[in-house]
Amino acid sequence: MSTIKSIPNQALALAGVFQSVHVCKSLATTGRCDDEDLTATIRSIMTLQADAVIDAYGGSPTGVRRGLRVLKNQFGGLDEARDLDLARYALSLIQLGSNVLNDGSTLEQLRLGISQAQSLDFEPTDVIMINKLADLYRNCISHLSPRIMVSGDPGFLNDEKIAATIRASLLGGLRSVVLWRQCGGTRPKLVLARASYVRAANDWMQG
Repeated sequence: MSTIKSIPNQALALAGVFQSVHVCKSLATTGRCDDEDLTATIRSIMTLQADAVIDAYGGSPTGVRRGLRVLKNQFGGLDEARDLDLARYALSLIQLGSNVLNDGSTLEQLRLGISQAQSLDFEPTDVIMINKLADLYRNCISHLSPRIMVSGDPGFLNDEKIAATIRASLLGGLRSVVLWRQCGGTRPKLVLARASYVRAANDWMQG
C-alpha cells in the first residue's frame, strides 16, 4: 500500500463517490437504478481491509465504470454534460466524510456496524443487507452536518425500500470519500487536479 497516495487511486475512489450519488439520483427520480452500479457501491462498504484501492470495487475498474464516466463529464466535459445535482451531492458527501473522519465515536460505531453487516450471509443488494446498512446510516450519519438532501419524486422518496437503498448507497459514497482521503485527496485537488483526474479516469476505462 506504499503507493496508495496517487492520482490514479484518487480518481478511482472519486469515481466511487460519483457512482454512489448517481445511484441515489436515479432512485430518487425514476425509482430504479442499475443493479451492477448498486452492487459495486454496496460491496465497497464491506471491503474495509484491501491490499489495493481497486479491491474495494471488486478488483476491476468495471465496478465503477459508471462513476468514471460521471467523473469525466463533471470534470472534463462541456457545460451541458455536467450535472449540478450530482456535483452538489458529491461535494456534500466529501464534506460529510471529512467530518466523520474527525469523529472518533462515529467511526467506531460505523466500524462495528459494518462488521456486523459483514457477518450476514446475504448478497450486497439483498433487502436485509440494504436495510441493515440504511439503519446504520440513519443512526450514525443522518444527524451529522451537512445533511445530504436528495431531491426527486416524492412518491419514490417516500417509498421505504427506495429510501433505504438511497441511504445504503450514501454510506457507500462515504466509504469512497474515506478511500479518497486516504489516497491523498483534498478539497483543493477537486479544482487543481481536474485534468489529472480525467486522464486517470480514461486510463482506468481503457485498462
